[in-house]
Amino acid sequence: MLEEGWYLMSVADVEAVLAGRESATIKRLSTHEALAIRDAGNVPDELNRSLRLVLVVDDDDPEAFARRRIEFEPDYQEQPSWRREGSKPVNVIPVRKGPRGPAIDEWRDDPAVAALEEEWLESGTMAGVKVPAEYRSFVHKTVLALRATDSDVTAETIADSIARWVPPEDAARIRVALLELNG
Repeated sequence: MLEEGWYLMSVADVEAVLAGRESATIKRLSTHEALAIRDAGNVPDELNRSLRLVLVVDDDDPEAFARRRIEFEPDYQEQPSWRREGSKPVNVIPVRKGPRGPAIDEWRDDPAVAALEEEWLESGTMAGVKVPAEYRSFVHKTVLALRATDSDVTAETIADSIARWVPPEDAARIRVALLELNG
């Protein structure tokens, strides 16, 4: 299994690792090297590899995952200035150390998500931010990640964070919807 940190990997590399096989094309990177590749656009190389960040999941402290990511990518909650034609989002590969925690059959079984969903059903907001129905699944995860890092939860910070992992045209559409509702 991979150690926590940055890698250049293709989809085939990720599949091999998750299946417990070796892959000769995986390249381990320092944080400095990884952020330089990201800042240059994170465009896949000649082997179709792009950045992957391997992080350890702790079922006893789910918010630790977001706090740990900041150590590797300090600006991950901000709107990406590095995205360009052909860019790939930074993919995070969660790995577990030790036994898996209790299974959550549905996303609403997670107490933190359930609280946000209840707020949304009652008021149309999550963490006080008005959220269009069609985007609420994106916003659940984002609000929890922002809270885990003690970041402000606003329409802008939610839109900035979402822009890191969806295609630019989707990010723009979500941003407009959130900002229009929250004026």
